[in-house]
Amino acid sequence: MTVTKYRRKISSLNTNVWIISKGMDSQFDLSTIGGGKNKNAVKEYQISDIAYYLLNPNPIEVEKRLLGCEIHYPQRTLTKIIENVKRIFPRRLRMMWNGHAIPPEVLISRCKIKIPSLKDKELESHLNAIYESLRSYDVVTKRLPQLDPYKIAHIIGICEDIGGNLSYLKLQGNIEDKLKYIHNYISKNVGVLLRKAYVAEGLFEMRGLDFSTYDSGRTHRLITYQNNGKQNCCVLDSNKKVEYALDDSTLFKYMLLLEQSLQTDTNLKNAFELCIKNQAKPFKLFFNRQLEVDYAKSPFPKIYHDILKANNIDSNQRNLIRPSLNYMQIGISFNYMPDFAGTKDKMMTLISVLHDLRALDMLRKNLPRVYDEISKFVSESEAGKFYLLDSIEGCNHDE
Repeated sequence: MTVTKYRRKISSLNTNVWIISKGMDSQFDLSTIGGGKNKNAVKEYQISDIAYYLLNPNPIEVEKRLLGCEIHYPQRTLTKIIENVKRIFPRRLRMMWNGHAIPPEVLISRCKIKIPSLKDKELESHLNAIYESLRSYDVVTKRLPQLDPYKIAHIIGICEDIGGNLSYLKLQGNIEDKLKYIHNYISKNVGVLLRKAYVAEGLFEMRGLDFSTYDSGRTHRLITYQNNGKQNCCVLDSNKKVEYALDDSTLFKYMLLLEQSLQTDTNLKNAFELCIKNQAKPFKLFFNRQLEVDYAKSPFPKIYHDILKANNIDSNQRNLIRPSLNYMQIGISFNYMPDFAGTKDKMMTLISVLHDLRALDMLRKNLPRVYDEISKFVSESEAGKFYLLDSIEGCNHDE
């Protein structure tokens, strides 16, 4: 299995953040990649290192803190039969019939100590020595030697994300190897392999990308074309061969929307630049169509506040606008952790709220001046006609 690496050495740092260029008609010969012979439908885009990473289907590796494990014990033959029979019953009856299954033993470390990287390496080494001596008192470290490997069916690691979310870690080797791994790395950061950067619907894992190697001058070729009424997208290598294809054209549209957000939302662009300058660590990027902001009750976003004031729009007319703001939105949220005084270990969240111009169709007739002013901020692409409705930022203060 190939793990995608994004650690290229560059001669100079350029923080001109971009994702994808405007599309241009292309004469690319689709027959060379098995895409047919229709050249008229082909478009070509330039994408940056960031887009190349987000779209890439190869596995990535990220760091998570090993918090503990689940110890699963062998089940009796009768229990296995009962569990198989339960599957044919409705969910409500399955929950009522608990049977005699042996539950897994869950071990979670109580150690909260994290040794940061220090300039004074002797001090760092001394602190690590103290930490290692304290590990023997941890509940997980004390319990592991008491376990009999021959009485264990399998073991699953439990990891903790930066944001406090828990996830399972598949461990390699036999039972003894797994117990040894848990003992050696409990409460430490470990490498976790993810299938690709796109981990769930609308959600990208950003920790696999080394932002500090970003070079705005480096480009990659992406082409789109129609095949049997479906849009296909692929990224080409330097030999004009397919390096990887996109499973879903929605990912391509996400890149178009992210490009618009970066060019119109100063807060989001600044956050990406902090990551490029190694002054912040990226975490997650999420495209969300179900925002919790109710603009029917909240104050107007700045873009509307300025337009309404300049055009002397009265309160009755303003009430015509409010309902439209809650429809056809898409929020692009970026989670990251700044690395400077006062913000360390604080998860920051930025949300760019893009609004589809089609939601304002009713204003064309009733409030044409407002519609015309908003239209000046619209950017059009294959993703649609959107404008930046709002920019929201916040900080998680939980310790």
